[in-house]
Amino acid sequence: MSRSPIALTMLKRRSLPLIAVAMLCGCQSAPFVAPAIDLPETWHRPPEAQPGDARTGEARLLPNPDALPDSLATLPWHALLPIPELHALIDAALAANADLRIAIERIELARAQYGIERAALFPGIDASASASRERLPGFDPRENTISENASVGLTMPAWEIDLWGRLEARTEAARREVLANAALADGVRTSLIAQVSSLYLELLDLDAQHEITRRTIDGRRKALRLTRARFDEGVSSILDVRQAESLLAGSEQALADQARRIAQTENALAVLLGRNPGTIRRASHLDTLTPPAQVTTGLPSELLQRRPDIRAAEASLRGAGANLDAARKAFLPRITLTTLLGFATTDLAQLFDSGRQAWSLQPAVGLPLFDAGRLRSGVAAAEAQQRIQVEQYKATIRQAFREVSDALVAFEQLSRQRDATRKVVHANRERLRVTNARYLAGISSYFEVIDAERQLFDSELALSQTSRLLHQSVVQLYRALGGGSSTAQG
Repeated sequence: MSRSPIALTMLKRRSLPLIAVAMLCGCQSAPFVAPAIDLPETWHRPPEAQPGDARTGEARLLPNPDALPDSLATLPWHALLPIPELHALIDAALAANADLRIAIERIELARAQYGIERAALFPGIDASASASRERLPGFDPRENTISENASVGLTMPAWEIDLWGRLEARTEAARREVLANAALADGVRTSLIAQVSSLYLELLDLDAQHEITRRTIDGRRKALRLTRARFDEGVSSILDVRQAESLLAGSEQALADQARRIAQTENALAVLLGRNPGTIRRASHLDTLTPPAQVTTGLPSELLQRRPDIRAAEASLRGAGANLDAARKAFLPRITLTTLLGFATTDLAQLFDSGRQAWSLQPAVGLPLFDAGRLRSGVAAAEAQQRIQVEQYKATIRQAFREVSDALVAFEQLSRQRDATRKVVHANRERLRVTNARYLAGISSYFEVIDAERQLFDSELALSQTSRLLHQSVVQLYRALGGGSSTAQG
């Protein structure tokens, strides 16, 4: 059924308010809603730890609790391990590490991109000048004319008026990218502090193992000389001599392996410091370091504001929402404005005479009608990117909770393990002393001496490694809690 022109006109007039309402609804941005995360109320503790136990990570108290920070992460990094030479190494790494420099440059790159997006909100002004002289033929060759045109002034290139907020949404996405890169740089800084500290502790552990092995080698060389002398006197057998030689060779093998690991660890630490591989000078000893008597972690919910990677994931998620907002608003009409203000004339010599002023104002409206699905695909891509960011945000939080729990469990159990290993070392030393006396008295065989020496050597190395792991667990807990970042330190 055909409609009369009057009916069509009335229909168009009635539909205009509906179109306007649809446009206004489309230009409104949805508020950000963080994904629902099941946050634990407390940190995981070892199963055997009881409430109030002096070894638990939650209920451990000192005589003066007011002197404690709310969380280990609130400590400045130089208070974590009060070792001046380690502080110098960390300062050098923070000043010269390539990864940290790259992270900082990524911030500058994101800031520049933000500046580009933000500049689109404002009109640009150019200075322009043009002149032309042309000869136009007429019907009669004698009627050829020469014409001139000249103009000079200020022009505003096509500027999109951000009526619906599309450009503002793109600017917000770029701003969130700056915040995400700044948080990631904080994460690189915290990880760098933890890496330097862990490698330094590993060097101290290797130094301690090297010293233990040297001391063991000296003792086994003396034992070999004694065993050979007893063999020459006919008191011991050649088997005892060969066993003593095997023990000595095993110690020398361990010494060479430790020297290799020391050199490789020094090279790794030198690269973190922004240096060529080489020796790292150190004067501290692992057995002089004292781990904290207790650790404080704060509430799990505090991790969301403190951990750099979580802050970066949240900023990226907000940026993805802004990109989706911009993609949806790309369907709305675009209003552009082009202007000119200056002088124009057909006679170049009279360009700046009075009355030659010229201006122009050219608004334009563009509405996408057919683009083969480009805009719709842009929305789909932005929605997919937002879903990806949501899952990454959740995964980052879960990983953060796991790292904190792992570090807490490591600190608790390594404290117990170190205490037990100390007892093992003391018992093995006494056993070796008694076994040597019994061997010299002819009561025990040399096999018992060999076994006692081997167990003492292994337990001393284990004690050094456990002490190093205990200190490293504190460093890892500090990193897992988000300590060392600029936000954490205020």
